[in-house]
Amino acid sequence: MRRILAVPVLAVALLLAGCSEESEPIAGEWVADGPQPPGYDDFGNHATIQVDDGKATLGIPPMRLCGGAAVTELDDSEGSTKKYRLAFPAPCMSVSVPTNLDVVVDGDTLRATLTGLQGDRTFRFRRAD
Repeated sequence: MRRILAVPVLAVALLLAGCSEESEPIAGEWVADGPQPPGYDDFGNHATIQVDDGKATLGIPPMRLCGGAAVTELDDSEGSTKKYRLAFPAPCMSVSVPTNLDVVVDGDTLRATLTGLQGDRTFRFRRAD
């Protein structure tokens, strides 16, 4: 009798798990992918971006990190790419990372530019393994 009940219970659990809300594409850990633009000592070739629960941490682990950046999805997202803004309420005093970034997530790649800056200063990241 227990086995007969276990099968439907397992099926319902799997169904509910499949219906749960998907996490944001930006959630998780990202690592620098190739040479990065100069200008931020702690946001160069070994930098990471960690995003969890609407907050981001930027820098070089384990000691050169700045956390607490708000993550906001931007409305102009189209297709498979999602656009976000990472913004600190105030500049980090002990860690040299950008204060505001506009971010585009496309699958397992992330491109970030300084908010409002036009040009070729793009920071490139890939999803950590």
